[in-house]
Amino acid sequence: MLVTLLSAGWLSGAVVQPLNEREIDVVWSTSDGQRQEIYYTNRKEGSWTEPVRITDDYYDNMYPVIDKDSSGRRWVFWTAYNNGTMELRYTTGENGTWSESETLAGEMTSNISPSVIIDTEDTVWVVWSANDGDLDDIYFAANKKDSWSEPTLLHEPNSVADMLPEIELDGAGRPVVSWKTLKNGRTTVVASRLTDSHWSEPEIEEIVDTAGQDDSEKLELPSFVINSSMVFVRIY
Repeated sequence: MLVTLLSAGWLSGAVVQPLNEREIDVVWSTSDGQRQEIYYTNRKEGSWTEPVRITDDYYDNMYPVIDKDSSGRRWVFWTAYNNGTMELRYTTGENGTWSESETLAGEMTSNISPSVIIDTEDTVWVVWSANDGDLDDIYFAANKKDSWSEPTLLHEPNSVADMLPEIELDGAGRPVVSWKTLKNGRTTVVASRLTDSHWSEPEIEEIVDTAGQDDSEKLELPSFVINSSMVFVRIY
């Protein structure tokens, strides 16, 4: 399967080497015949590992994302749906062993579209869209030394939907979050930067052009990845 590597949505890592020379993690959601489960594979030196199923529960587990810390421990986050609730859940994997999944956020009506980045101090930064029954807003949480902060609204309250957040590090290693919102009736990408423990006022990054052109690099995934609509690729 050839998968287009998009700069927003599910590809992270600036391409500075040919893909066949880089380590790659892939997480994806696919049906086991009853519900959606999360799987993981890794490619190093050109070979994919056998897929590992990392969820096995009564939830529909969807839209996973992954990053690794300096020790090589993988952190996977996803949306887990069951009986009308949508929780943000996560697990960690180390030396082939995955921890029991935990709920990071579940108080809202929905917790969807997670994005994760781990900084040079091994702080895990997670952002997602959450809905309390009205409009989606962007929330964040941080894990420092295995201790989570409380899920917190990243921006000031507003009267528009804020969706599909993406988090990355800037040149100074600080988290930057971009997401889609509405400005003057148009879908717009805005960004907020963390400076001195405070998130900046969102600034306009671009007006979304729905036409676009596909000039992205493509990665051939192994045949056992069969649902490209819920695949996340992390390139190191």
